Amino acid sequence: MYGQRPSDDPNFARLLVQAGIDSVAVTPDSFLAVKTNVSEAERETGPAGTDEASLGRRGKGS
Repeated sequence: MYGQRPSDDPNFARLLVQAGIDSVAVTPDSFLAVKTNVSEAERETGPAGTDEASLGRRGKGS
């Protein structure tokens, strides 16, 4: 995923983590802020793609 929105909107970056997106391109000046937001989202929900819904789609043994 790339574009300006993950750089500008912490809630959008959080939504991407919750949706299982594990690669986000950001502008260099926003890297640290986005990294912090993504880390907080992962602490709350687990790393991208590890929520129950994602596990159900991929199969629990994958």
